[in-house]
Amino acid sequence: MKKKLVSALLCAAMVSSLLAGCGGSDAPAADSGSDAGTETPAADAAGDSAAASSDYSGTVRMLNFKPEISDAMQEVAAAYTAETGIDVQIETAASGQYESTLTARMDSSEAPGIFVVENVTALGNWKEYCRDWSDTELYSYVTDQKYTMQEDGKVLALCYVLEGWGIIVNSEITDAYFASPNKSTEYTSLDELYTFDALKAVVEDMTALKDELGIQGVFGSTSLKQGDDWRYQTHLMNIPLYWEWGADVDINGAVPEFTFANAENFKNILDLYLNNSVIEPSLVGARTVDDSMAEFALGQCAMIQNGDWAWNTILNTEGKVVQDDKVRFIPITSGVAGEENMGLCVGGSQSFCINSQLPEEDQLAAIDFLTWLFSSETGKNLVAQKLQLVTPFSCMEGAEYTNPLFGSEAAISAAGKTAYSTTCNLIPDQTWKDSFGASLLMYAQGQKTWEDVVADAVSEWAVERDITNTANGN
Repeated sequence: MKKKLVSALLCAAMVSSLLAGCGGSDAPAADSGSDAGTETPAADAAGDSAAASSDYSGTVRMLNFKPEISDAMQEVAAAYTAETGIDVQIETAASGQYESTLTARMDSSEAPGIFVVENVTALGNWKEYCRDWSDTELYSYVTDQKYTMQEDGKVLALCYVLEGWGIIVNSEITDAYFASPNKSTEYTSLDELYTFDALKAVVEDMTALKDELGIQGVFGSTSLKQGDDWRYQTHLMNIPLYWEWGADVDINGAVPEFTFANAENFKNILDLYLNNSVIEPSLVGARTVDDSMAEFALGQCAMIQNGDWAWNTILNTEGKVVQDDKVRFIPITSGVAGEENMGLCVGGSQSFCINSQLPEEDQLAAIDFLTWLFSSETGKNLVAQKLQLVTPFSCMEGAEYTNPLFGSEAAISAAGKTAYSTTCNLIPDQTWKDSFGASLLMYAQGQKTWEDVVADAVSEWAVERDITNTANGN
């Protein structure tokens, strides 16, 4: 019963945070066919789709975007095959390699029936391959049109996961710090760490007391290895983009101009990570996300920047010592006026598309698989407990979640904190992300000045912005 209550509170909190963070009722540039905030009509073709795949003898293929749920996706595929007899093959692209992998697969005999777009830029690349979702059962479960990507009256993509990220904390370690007679600050609770000044004071004092606390560093490794740097070149970048553009920016619109107005704030938090870590800054180019999550799970550090999706990695780390009920979130802070009123970064991160270039029976079989995943009892349990996905689908109501970070998200929202919208969706393209990530690595290793990092980020943004906006007709 408690898990169901957390589930209901979480979904309400995530949805309200998303709506607030996306600027109220402004919908994406699209012909929605219905008002935002209302459910879409039930699909007339749902029965036909189910009938079409009941005797389907082909293979449903999916290219998964999220490496952290790769193993769980294999469980999903096996469960569907066990219930229906239909073969499902789910491949997971390597981190940072989704677009290149998708391009290669689309040109092969094993093109996926289900693929993912991360933002409007990716949709622009693949819209000719996107089947209209309008007449499907799954679309009828979408709780708000904000969770769709539409063009010319067609629903081309459905958001399937609402995610939150910030700084994950092992509160057993921070509680030991707050109780220490040797601490030099007056702070007594994580609830006081809603400004960068407060966070910095506590983190630096914890570093001084790391032997007493039994940790190797306050933060886990800042993984700036290419392909593992997305927590910083994308997710951390969300904070300065939000403050530069404001809450009302259209995250499904044209890529705005960028001046890196809050560059020093970004540097504040990055330096805090680098200088209070389990490793020296010179080593960050050799560390992966999994390395840093293992450090957290094994109790070697007290904090790590990541999102609610990381719980599976923590939970499945061999030798895990962190207690489930001691894992919680605090917001990312960087020294901007007003940040004390802010919460986590929250948004709809990826969206499913159906490959319209495949034979009709393959398309319908792919749709049926996703409908089963989010609406059947077996599927819902897998989504909530194995995939750990919070979704915008009404059919997931009542699902029982076990991820402790979800409860922390709900508590931060209930405290009245405003969520950061996913402004990082407006980063022009992967080219800019990769270049910025490389600059961050060079800075961390003392090979590039911060002034040069900022100058290159701004100039390269202008180039990639023009390319992306032109390609998308903006």
